[in-house]
Amino acid sequence: MTSILARPALYVVPALVAVGLTIYGPLVAVTGLSLFDFNLTTKPPRWVGLDNYRAVVTAPEAGQALRTTIAYLVAITPLSVIAPGLAAIAVWRFAGRLTMFYRTVFFLPVLIPPAVGAVMWQWILNPVLGLTRVPLELIGIGPVNWLTDPTGAFATVTLVAGWKVFGLSFLLFTAGLTAIDGNVVDAARLDRAGERQLLWHIVLPLLRPATTVVVFATIVLVGPWTFGVIDALTQGGPAGATSHVYYLLYQLGFGYFDGGPAAALSVMIIIGFAAVAAVQVVFSGRRAAR
Repeated sequence: MTSILARPALYVVPALVAVGLTIYGPLVAVTGLSLFDFNLTTKPPRWVGLDNYRAVVTAPEAGQALRTTIAYLVAITPLSVIAPGLAAIAVWRFAGRLTMFYRTVFFLPVLIPPAVGAVMWQWILNPVLGLTRVPLELIGIGPVNWLTDPTGAFATVTLVAGWKVFGLSFLLFTAGLTAIDGNVVDAARLDRAGERQLLWHIVLPLLRPATTVVVFATIVLVGPWTFGVIDALTQGGPAGATSHVYYLLYQLGFGYFDGGPAAALSVMIIIGFAAVAAVQVVFSGRRAAR
Protein backbone atom coordinates (compact mmCIF):
# COMPACT_ATOMS: atom_id res chain seq x y z
CA MET A 1 0.00 0.00 0.00
CA THR A 2 2.80 2.39 0.90
CA SER A 3 4.63 1.66 -2.35
CA ILE A 4 1.49 2.39 -4.35
CA LEU A 5 0.92 5.74 -2.61
CA ALA A 6 4.54 6.65 -3.22
CA ARG A 7 4.00 6.78 -6.97
CA PRO A 8 3.87 10.49 -7.99
CA ALA A 9 1.53 9.80 -10.90
CA LEU A 10 -1.29 8.91 -8.52
CA TYR A 11 -1.40 12.43 -7.12
CA VAL A 12 -2.62 13.83 -10.44
CA VAL A 13 -5.53 11.37 -10.67
CA PRO A 14 -8.01 13.65 -8.77
CA ALA A 15 -7.12 16.55 -11.06
CA LEU A 16 -7.55 14.35 -14.15
CA VAL A 17 -10.93 13.17 -12.91
CA ALA A 18 -12.03 16.76 -12.28
CA VAL A 19 -10.87 17.86 -15.75
CA GLY A 20 -12.60 14.90 -17.35
CA LEU A 21 -15.90 15.62 -15.60
CA THR A 22 -15.92 19.39 -16.11
CA ILE A 23 -14.27 19.79 -19.54
CA TYR A 24 -14.01 16.62 -21.60
CA GLY A 25 -17.29 15.14 -20.37
CA PRO A 26 -19.38 18.12 -21.54
CA LEU A 27 -17.33 18.23 -24.77
CA VAL A 28 -18.23 14.63 -25.58
CA ALA A 29 -21.85 15.28 -24.59
CA VAL A 30 -22.25 18.33 -26.81
CA THR A 31 -20.60 16.48 -29.71
CA GLY A 32 -23.16 13.72 -29.33
CA LEU A 33 -26.04 16.18 -29.05
CA SER A 34 -24.93 17.88 -32.26
CA LEU A 35 -26.00 14.74 -34.13
CA PHE A 36 -29.60 14.99 -32.95
CA ASP A 37 -32.49 17.30 -33.75
CA PHE A 38 -34.14 18.37 -30.52
CA ASN A 39 -35.80 21.28 -28.82
CA LEU A 40 -34.67 22.23 -25.32
CA THR A 41 -38.26 22.51 -24.11
CA THR A 42 -40.58 20.19 -26.05
CA LYS A 43 -39.15 18.16 -28.92
CA PRO A 44 -37.64 14.72 -28.07
CA PRO A 45 -34.20 14.01 -29.61
CA ARG A 46 -34.20 12.59 -33.15
CA TRP A 47 -31.07 11.31 -34.91
CA VAL A 48 -30.13 13.47 -37.92
CA GLY A 49 -26.39 12.79 -38.27
CA LEU A 50 -24.52 15.71 -39.81
CA ASP A 51 -27.64 17.61 -40.87
CA ASN A 52 -27.20 20.14 -38.06
CA TYR A 53 -23.70 20.97 -39.32
CA ARG A 54 -25.02 21.39 -42.87
CA ALA A 55 -27.82 23.62 -41.61
CA VAL A 56 -25.38 25.84 -39.71
CA VAL A 57 -22.90 26.08 -42.57
CA THR A 58 -25.57 26.93 -45.17
CA ALA A 59 -27.58 29.35 -43.00
CA PRO A 60 -27.24 32.97 -44.22
CA GLU A 61 -27.11 34.31 -40.66
CA ALA A 62 -24.18 32.00 -39.89
CA GLY A 63 -22.17 33.38 -42.80
CA GLN A 64 -22.96 36.93 -41.75
CA ALA A 65 -22.04 36.13 -38.13
CA LEU A 66 -18.70 34.65 -39.22
CA ARG A 67 -17.89 37.71 -41.36
CA THR A 68 -18.84 39.99 -38.47
CA THR A 69 -16.62 38.00 -36.09
CA ILE A 70 -13.65 38.44 -38.44
CA ALA A 71 -14.50 42.13 -38.78
CA TYR A 72 -14.51 42.48 -34.98
CA LEU A 73 -11.12 40.80 -34.83
CA VAL A 74 -9.66 43.20 -37.38
CA ALA A 75 -11.31 46.28 -35.87
CA ILE A 76 -10.43 45.56 -32.24
CA THR A 77 -6.76 44.67 -32.86
CA PRO A 78 -5.57 48.31 -32.79
CA LEU A 79 -7.37 48.76 -29.45
CA SER A 80 -6.19 45.48 -27.94
CA VAL A 81 -2.62 45.25 -29.29
CA ILE A 82 -1.20 48.43 -30.82
CA ALA A 83 -2.64 51.18 -28.59
CA PRO A 84 -2.03 49.45 -25.23
CA GLY A 85 1.48 48.47 -26.31
CA LEU A 86 2.38 52.04 -27.18
CA ALA A 87 0.74 53.33 -23.98
CA ALA A 88 2.67 50.83 -21.86
CA ILE A 89 5.97 51.85 -23.46
CA ALA A 90 5.16 55.55 -22.99
CA VAL A 91 4.30 55.08 -19.31
CA TRP A 92 7.40 52.91 -18.79
CA ARG A 93 9.67 55.52 -20.36
CA PHE A 94 8.19 58.88 -19.40
CA ALA A 95 5.66 58.64 -16.55
CA GLY A 96 8.20 58.71 -13.72
CA ARG A 97 6.44 59.17 -10.37
CA LEU A 98 3.04 59.03 -12.06
CA THR A 99 3.58 55.46 -13.31
CA MET A 100 1.26 53.87 -10.76
CA PHE A 101 -1.39 56.52 -11.41
CA TYR A 102 -1.45 55.84 -15.16
CA ARG A 103 -1.44 52.09 -14.63
CA THR A 104 -4.43 52.38 -12.32
CA VAL A 105 -6.34 54.66 -14.70
CA PHE A 106 -5.75 52.41 -17.71
CA PHE A 107 -6.62 49.22 -15.85
CA LEU A 108 -9.73 50.58 -14.11
CA PRO A 109 -12.19 49.75 -16.96
CA VAL A 110 -11.28 46.07 -16.61
CA LEU A 111 -12.76 46.08 -13.10
CA ILE A 112 -16.13 47.38 -14.29
CA PRO A 113 -18.60 44.52 -14.95
CA PRO A 114 -19.43 44.23 -18.68
CA ALA A 115 -23.16 44.80 -18.15
CA VAL A 116 -22.52 47.92 -16.06
CA GLY A 117 -20.06 49.27 -18.62
CA ALA A 118 -22.48 48.64 -21.47
CA VAL A 119 -25.34 50.43 -19.67
CA MET A 120 -23.02 53.35 -18.92
CA TRP A 121 -22.07 53.65 -22.58
CA GLN A 122 -25.71 53.33 -23.58
CA TRP A 123 -26.40 56.44 -21.51
CA ILE A 124 -23.33 58.26 -22.90
CA LEU A 125 -24.42 57.57 -26.50
CA ASN A 126 -28.10 58.36 -25.97
CA PRO A 127 -29.09 60.77 -28.78
CA VAL A 128 -31.23 62.94 -26.45
CA LEU A 129 -29.66 62.81 -22.99
CA GLY A 130 -26.20 61.40 -23.68
CA LEU A 131 -22.88 63.16 -23.15
CA THR A 132 -22.12 63.02 -26.89
CA ARG A 133 -25.12 65.20 -27.78
CA VAL A 134 -23.64 68.58 -26.77
CA PRO A 135 -20.23 68.19 -28.52
CA LEU A 136 -21.99 67.08 -31.70
CA GLU A 137 -24.36 70.04 -31.59
CA LEU A 138 -21.43 72.42 -31.17
CA ILE A 139 -19.99 71.26 -34.51
CA GLY A 140 -23.37 71.39 -36.24
CA ILE A 141 -24.31 67.72 -36.13
CA GLY A 142 -27.80 66.85 -34.94
CA PRO A 143 -28.71 64.02 -32.58
CA VAL A 144 -27.14 60.74 -33.71
CA ASN A 145 -28.66 57.39 -32.81
CA TRP A 146 -25.48 55.33 -32.85
CA LEU A 147 -27.21 51.99 -32.36
CA THR A 148 -29.77 52.08 -35.19
CA ASP A 149 -27.28 52.44 -38.04
CA PRO A 150 -25.38 49.21 -38.92
CA THR A 151 -22.01 50.93 -39.27
CA GLY A 152 -22.49 53.06 -36.17
CA ALA A 153 -23.67 50.08 -34.10
CA PHE A 154 -20.69 47.97 -35.17
CA ALA A 155 -18.27 50.79 -34.39
CA THR A 156 -19.93 51.36 -31.02
CA VAL A 157 -19.63 47.72 -29.99
CA THR A 158 -15.99 47.67 -31.10
CA LEU A 159 -15.11 50.84 -29.19
CA VAL A 160 -16.90 49.79 -25.98
CA ALA A 161 -15.29 46.34 -26.04
CA GLY A 162 -11.90 47.85 -26.89
CA TRP A 163 -12.27 50.29 -24.00
CA LYS A 164 -12.40 47.34 -21.60
CA VAL A 165 -9.79 45.20 -23.35
CA PHE A 166 -7.28 48.05 -23.47
CA GLY A 167 -6.58 47.82 -19.74
CA LEU A 168 -5.94 44.07 -19.75
CA SER A 169 -3.57 44.29 -22.71
CA PHE A 170 -1.86 47.29 -21.11
CA LEU A 171 -1.26 45.20 -17.98
CA LEU A 172 0.25 42.34 -20.00
CA PHE A 173 2.56 44.70 -21.87
CA THR A 174 3.53 46.37 -18.59
CA ALA A 175 4.49 42.98 -17.19
CA GLY A 176 6.60 42.33 -20.29
CA LEU A 177 8.35 45.68 -19.92
CA THR A 178 9.02 45.05 -16.23
CA ALA A 179 10.79 41.82 -17.17
CA ILE A 180 13.25 43.65 -19.45
CA ASP A 181 16.72 43.70 -17.93
CA GLY A 182 17.65 47.32 -17.22
CA ASN A 183 21.31 46.51 -17.87
CA VAL A 184 20.51 45.82 -21.51
CA VAL A 185 18.88 49.24 -21.88
CA ASP A 186 21.74 50.97 -20.04
CA ALA A 187 24.32 49.21 -22.24
CA ALA A 188 22.49 50.38 -25.37
CA ARG A 189 22.50 53.94 -24.09
CA LEU A 190 26.23 53.72 -23.34
CA ASP A 191 26.67 52.69 -26.97
CA ARG A 192 24.89 55.96 -27.88
CA ALA A 193 21.69 54.34 -29.08
CA GLY A 194 18.94 56.89 -29.67
CA GLU A 195 15.39 56.54 -28.40
CA ARG A 196 14.18 55.27 -31.76
CA GLN A 197 16.95 52.68 -31.98
CA LEU A 198 16.29 51.66 -28.38
CA LEU A 199 12.62 51.15 -29.19
CA TRP A 200 13.03 49.21 -32.45
CA HIS A 201 16.10 47.12 -31.64
CA ILE A 202 15.82 46.54 -27.88
CA VAL A 203 12.34 47.12 -26.44
CA LEU A 204 10.09 45.72 -29.18
CA PRO A 205 12.10 42.51 -29.71
CA LEU A 206 12.11 41.85 -25.97
CA LEU A 207 8.36 42.50 -25.87
CA ARG A 208 7.71 39.81 -28.48
CA PRO A 209 6.54 37.15 -25.96
CA ALA A 210 4.04 39.55 -24.39
CA THR A 211 2.89 40.65 -27.85
CA THR A 212 2.34 37.03 -28.87
CA VAL A 213 0.20 36.40 -25.79
CA VAL A 214 -1.90 39.51 -26.44
CA VAL A 215 -2.39 38.70 -30.14
CA PHE A 216 -3.54 35.14 -29.51
CA ALA A 217 -5.73 36.30 -26.61
CA THR A 218 -7.37 38.75 -29.00
CA ILE A 219 -8.02 36.00 -31.55
CA VAL A 220 -9.53 33.63 -28.98
CA LEU A 221 -11.37 36.12 -26.76
CA VAL A 222 -12.73 38.67 -29.23
CA GLY A 223 -16.10 36.86 -29.11
CA PRO A 224 -16.50 36.80 -25.30
CA TRP A 225 -15.19 40.37 -25.07
CA THR A 226 -17.90 41.68 -27.39
CA PHE A 227 -20.74 39.33 -26.34
CA GLY A 228 -21.80 41.28 -23.24
CA VAL A 229 -21.70 44.57 -25.12
CA ILE A 230 -23.82 43.17 -27.96
CA ASP A 231 -26.37 41.68 -25.57
CA ALA A 232 -26.70 44.92 -23.60
CA LEU A 233 -26.66 47.44 -26.46
CA THR A 234 -27.83 45.94 -29.76
CA GLN A 235 -29.04 42.32 -29.27
CA GLY A 236 -27.29 41.55 -32.55
CA GLY A 237 -29.05 44.28 -34.56
CA PRO A 238 -29.72 46.24 -36.55
CA ALA A 239 -30.41 43.54 -39.15
CA GLY A 240 -27.75 41.27 -37.66
CA ALA A 241 -25.00 43.82 -38.26
CA THR A 242 -23.46 43.35 -34.81
CA SER A 243 -24.15 39.64 -34.23
CA HIS A 244 -21.22 37.21 -34.28
CA VAL A 245 -20.85 33.46 -33.89
CA TYR A 246 -21.06 33.60 -30.09
CA TYR A 247 -24.24 35.62 -30.10
CA LEU A 248 -25.70 33.42 -32.84
CA LEU A 249 -24.92 30.42 -30.62
CA TYR A 250 -26.72 32.12 -27.74
CA GLN A 251 -29.74 32.89 -29.93
CA LEU A 252 -29.96 29.33 -31.25
CA GLY A 253 -29.69 27.72 -27.84
CA PHE A 254 -31.51 30.13 -25.55
CA GLY A 255 -33.53 32.28 -27.95
CA TYR A 256 -34.99 29.64 -30.28
CA PHE A 257 -34.24 26.64 -27.98
CA ASP A 258 -32.94 24.84 -31.07
CA GLY A 259 -30.47 22.52 -29.37
CA GLY A 260 -29.13 20.56 -32.36
CA PRO A 261 -27.76 23.46 -34.44
CA ALA A 262 -26.57 25.18 -31.25
CA ALA A 263 -24.56 22.08 -30.28
CA ALA A 264 -23.18 21.80 -33.83
CA LEU A 265 -22.08 25.43 -33.81
CA SER A 266 -20.46 24.87 -30.39
CA VAL A 267 -18.42 21.99 -31.78
CA MET A 268 -17.34 24.09 -34.76
CA ILE A 269 -16.21 26.90 -32.45
CA ILE A 270 -14.24 24.41 -30.35
CA ILE A 271 -12.53 23.07 -33.47
CA GLY A 272 -11.63 26.65 -34.38
CA PHE A 273 -10.13 27.14 -30.92
CA ALA A 274 -8.13 23.93 -31.32
CA ALA A 275 -6.75 25.16 -34.64
CA VAL A 276 -5.70 28.49 -33.11
CA ALA A 277 -4.08 26.67 -30.17
CA ALA A 278 -2.19 24.39 -32.57
CA VAL A 279 -0.88 27.40 -34.48
CA GLN A 280 0.22 29.00 -31.22
CA VAL A 281 2.06 25.84 -30.13
CA VAL A 282 3.84 25.55 -33.48
CA PHE A 283 4.69 29.25 -33.48
CA SER A 284 6.03 29.11 -29.91
CA GLY A 285 8.07 25.98 -30.67
CA ARG A 286 9.72 27.57 -33.69
CA ARG A 287 10.51 30.71 -31.73
CA ALA A 288 12.01 28.68 -28.85
CA ALA A 289 14.18 26.72 -31.32
CA ARG A 290 15.79 29.87 -32.67
